[in-house]
Amino acid sequence: MSVLSHLEPQNVFSYFETICGIPHGSGNTGAIVDYCVRFAEERGFSWYRDKADNLVIRKPASPGYEQAETVILQGHTDMVCEKDPGLDFDFTKDGIRLVVEGDTLRADGTTLGGDNGIAVAMCLAILDDKTLHHPPLEVLLTADEEIGMLGAFAFDCAQLTGHKLINLDSEYEGVLMCSCAGGANAYSKLPVSRENQELTLVELEISGLTSGHSGVEIDKGRANSNVLMGRLLRGLMAKDAFRLVKLEGGSRETAIASQSSAVIGVSGGAAGVLAETERWAGILKKEYAATEPNMVVSAKAGAKVSASALTAADTEKVLKVLLALPDSVQAMSADMPGLVQTSLNFGILRLDEAELFLANTVRSSMTTQKEWVLERVASIVALAGGTTEFSGSYPGWSYNPHSVVKDTIVRVYKELFNKEASVEAVHAGIECGLFADSIPDLDCVSIGPEMADVHTPREHLSISSSARTYQLLCEVLKQSK
Repeated sequence: MSVLSHLEPQNVFSYFETICGIPHGSGNTGAIVDYCVRFAEERGFSWYRDKADNLVIRKPASPGYEQAETVILQGHTDMVCEKDPGLDFDFTKDGIRLVVEGDTLRADGTTLGGDNGIAVAMCLAILDDKTLHHPPLEVLLTADEEIGMLGAFAFDCAQLTGHKLINLDSEYEGVLMCSCAGGANAYSKLPVSRENQELTLVELEISGLTSGHSGVEIDKGRANSNVLMGRLLRGLMAKDAFRLVKLEGGSRETAIASQSSAVIGVSGGAAGVLAETERWAGILKKEYAATEPNMVVSAKAGAKVSASALTAADTEKVLKVLLALPDSVQAMSADMPGLVQTSLNFGILRLDEAELFLANTVRSSMTTQKEWVLERVASIVALAGGTTEFSGSYPGWSYNPHSVVKDTIVRVYKELFNKEASVEAVHAGIECGLFADSIPDLDCVSIGPEMADVHTPREHLSISSSARTYQLLCEVLKQSK
């Protein structure tokens, strides 16, 4: 029995309910793509499917729109699979159980997959509408966006003829995303030497930090525990020479590090280190009083033992690298006030037996600045005798102040709803960046309906916002003659 049959627009929610009945978690999009292929074939539309399960469906222009420029509508077919603890649910076999609560559509104990199932549903509804006037359409449905935009990376954009693209993967109605950051990871290794020493060990820890996503929350003034640990160690060294024994911090390249720990060894007593740590705790807590109210900086003295510690020279070398590495916001956008243009996140810090490992994530909407910051990291590590490798590079998408697609959507939104749409950018990677990098002169914008708690079992979708977004999309196509 249909759960969504009473919702409008009925064609959109009918397709969404069908999609929710087909398992389509990341890495398991074959069945949903099969369904979309059958949809295209039943209606006589041409289609293209690649080995990565990306799909293009083409629909000819309506009469009178034959000379209009082709418009690409784009979303992704995979969803994040999360469920409540203990729930008996298999994302590879079971369909999403839908629940309607007022204006909210959610799932029963699992992620809904509104990101980006509602985009797929809207695209299918438009393709199936025989009354809608529109230019030539190319619907691009990519696979595995949620696990690194794998489908978009694998897709051959030569399969597309259009140079105007509307991405339907945003989460805020009336907010047009018109720029995104590119990024890359820098993995550095610095050789170190150890020797056995009789030392009094002191355990240091910085914890309780807020953390957050290194893209969208890098400008919130939150502390990075790896950076603070470098400052603390440098401050302690200025008062009492020590050797590094252990050092680690952070859990992911893309997360602002929330916890770091170290073990240092001093030749004498630990009283001076404990007192200086307490002083530095006061300094750091004062600096971050507004953003890190739960910061904890602690030191605990142990016994005097024979320990494998870094040499004095390599201890000094590690501290200098930690102090020299840049972190956080590096440049703000001149085109969009308040937007971070370039940033760096010191995500992972780990001292192994014979090397120091560092992982940094660089983001920028300007490829040249991304490359500049990556080279800064590599140069600092190289000066200390280490090496750096780059991986996971993806392009940014620079803001286009002359975008016809943007201007059309802004105008139509005001005509339909009598309020202004906002134009924003995100300091993180989205698929538009890959397409803009591959298709010359691509004019693209990302829109979407209101969603909340995305990628958690509390994920929900606004029904009325979905209806308005679909109305907006249809009207924009009508006016793209």
